Amino acid sequence: MSLKHDDRLRALTHQDSDFWADVVDNVLIVAITDVRGVITYVNDRFCEISRYPREELLGSTHRIVNSGYHDASFFRQMYRTIRTGEIWRGNICNRAKDGTLYWVATTIMPKHNSLGAIEGYVATRFEITELMNTRDRLKSLAATDPLTGLFNRGGFNNVLQTAVEHKAQNITREIMLVMFDLDGFKQINDIHGHHAGDVVLKVISARLMALVSPEDAVCRLGGDEFALILDHTLTRRPLQDILDQLLAELEAPIEVGNTMVNVSGSIGVSPVASQESAESLQKNADIALYAAKRAGGHQARMFDITLHQHALERAQILTDARTGVEKDQFELYYQPILNLATGRCDQIEALLRWHHPQRGLLAAESFHDVFLDAALAQAMSPRLVKAFQNDMRLWNNTLNTYPNLTINLSRLDLLNIGFQNDLEAEIKRQGSKASDYVLEISESVLVAGRRSDRVLLRLQELAAMGFQLALDDFGLATLPISALRDIRFTQAKISRKLVREIEHDQQARDVIAHLSGLAHAFGQSVTVSGVETRGQMEILRAIGVDRIQGFYISLPISAANLVLAEHIFAPDHTEITLQAS
Repeated sequence: MSLKHDDRLRALTHQDSDFWADVVDNVLIVAITDVRGVITYVNDRFCEISRYPREELLGSTHRIVNSGYHDASFFRQMYRTIRTGEIWRGNICNRAKDGTLYWVATTIMPKHNSLGAIEGYVATRFEITELMNTRDRLKSLAATDPLTGLFNRGGFNNVLQTAVEHKAQNITREIMLVMFDLDGFKQINDIHGHHAGDVVLKVISARLMALVSPEDAVCRLGGDEFALILDHTLTRRPLQDILDQLLAELEAPIEVGNTMVNVSGSIGVSPVASQESAESLQKNADIALYAAKRAGGHQARMFDITLHQHALERAQILTDARTGVEKDQFELYYQPILNLATGRCDQIEALLRWHHPQRGLLAAESFHDVFLDAALAQAMSPRLVKAFQNDMRLWNNTLNTYPNLTINLSRLDLLNIGFQNDLEAEIKRQGSKASDYVLEISESVLVAGRRSDRVLLRLQELAAMGFQLALDDFGLATLPISALRDIRFTQAKISRKLVREIEHDQQARDVIAHLSGLAHAFGQSVTVSGVETRGQMEILRAIGVDRIQGFYISLPISAANLVLAEHIFAPDHTEITLQAS
């Protein structure tokens, strides 16, 4: 013992050792063990906080108060420190005899004999339970969504990283990341208010909690985006069963006040792999989610290498398209539409073509994703309006007459008021009428989506302005009949996908006849696209459709070539052969 310590002990001994002993016993929780860890002394504070009587503690080890909170490596590190004669400091969670947990800030000092060998250990502690509980509450708040009580994005990131580490420890363990959002949620907020939206989020959250094991993570990432990290649940039920029930739970009606509302969802799933980062796993699940939406929604898709390749291709297409917009590689082509009753091509459809520097002239189907990118659509809109302006001026100066112009509108176009205002202004400058234009929108855009209500409202406004409205891909989606009544569509266009087999398949003819009859019942004329043979044309004429469009009539051609082929608008041309340039 050093001289300094010896002097301090003499001071205590000769002055007020009883006082300082009382201070220690009232402030500190003290235990002394032998070198094997067997408890040889405890003070009253130890008995008080542990709820154990002294006779049960003496002769035991500290395992008697082990809570299980700390893993074995925690205690191995502690024992390595004190067995080398060093002082160990740290916070320990213990369990009292009645089962309650308590935290103590602990200092363990080796006790040496006169020869300098360790003969035991003195542990002094003071309680910090409330401090640690406050820390845990703050940590929980930082990781928890206050509305639903689920993990927020921060909590999700932590749990996902832990799942990756667990997978690395046991590569045979099956862990899945499931991500989805709620289709139709925006309409509920807009129509019924944010309180209704909050009710929907809470109900969906409760359903998710009931669906999975309490040990698995349910997360709200923000807005209407959710994620599940499935581990223990997969030991009880097959993944497909879980996903099927998840889809059903999302689509089940929700009571909000005195009304029932519905949402739905598309789901992306990615297996958790030990070699993947948490960030890449989220990207994989997002890719699968996007694929599920593109496939029509209301389904789950599993990420695989094919989807990864598609994602890379999509990213490349979008990169090329941004360059293409800047370099004016996009051009409008026009395809004539034949009126079977008059034999005249009384409509032409504007179709976007891309002069790709490596892939040549591309039809819109080859770069469908471009139309789903809001930034690209915004950059492209003024260029398309300018192209319409130039083409309409050309026709005004060279043609005696030209047919109604059909323009395809995507969801983004419909929500881009600036695009429509520019188009309307140019129509007025050309001396045309809104009724000379047919605005075409795909049926799938109207079925479900975040802003379907705004799309419907905008269509009603366009109809009131005098534009003709055409419903494209009629019969391919599950459009409610009420939409045909509520929106003043003047035309319905039946997809080429339903035309291919009509020369050989009676059922295919019956389907088109049924759709044609339904559209006529709502006062709409019927156009069938994708007509490639005279036989198809004659069958459609017999069914009673109004117009046909396809390569049998004409390929899409440039505005300049349309001027050179003015005979296309003459009557009685039921077979026209033109080449696209």
